[in-house]
Amino acid sequence: MHLRDLPIIFLVLAFAGLLFILSQIHQYTPVVSVEPVPEPESQQSFTGRVVMPSLDDIYVLDNSAGRDLLKFERFLQGRAAGLHFASSSYFKSHRSRKGKQESGNVMMGIRLTLDSLGVFTPEILFSNIDDKDFQSLVLSQIQTYWRYPRSEKGRLVVWVPVVWKDR
Repeated sequence: MHLRDLPIIFLVLAFAGLLFILSQIHQYTPVVSVEPVPEPESQQSFTGRVVMPSLDDIYVLDNSAGRDLLKFERFLQGRAAGLHFASSSYFKSHRSRKGKQESGNVMMGIRLTLDSLGVFTPEILFSNIDDKDFQSLVLSQIQTYWRYPRSEKGRLVVWVPVVWKDR
């Protein structure tokens, strides 16, 4: 052993000492309390379907923008899932009050005004239910999430009947 090997020996001994110290450290095991998982409640949400209007059911009041009504019909057909989602809370509360045997369709006539920026302004003309919360959910769903491509000028005003068929 030479004096020039002393730094290497010191380094090996320091490394071995570090490994020994690390091996003596005990890992912390957290105390976990086991709680039983609650059974999920049976959700009675809307299991029916939303029937969006076809081109024959849409009543055009004003089309000064010159919009293509076939494309607009396809746009409406694609928005059924959003209205389905908005209606789930109404049907859940309706079933819990009336019982599971009751089922009823909800009809709503909505006047849609589409400006040149592609923003909808909905207005409910008639409905066969008096639930203001459900009506406001439908209106907010349309105002918030429905957007249509811009036009150069003009507007489109249509009357759209929407039906929620229960079961």
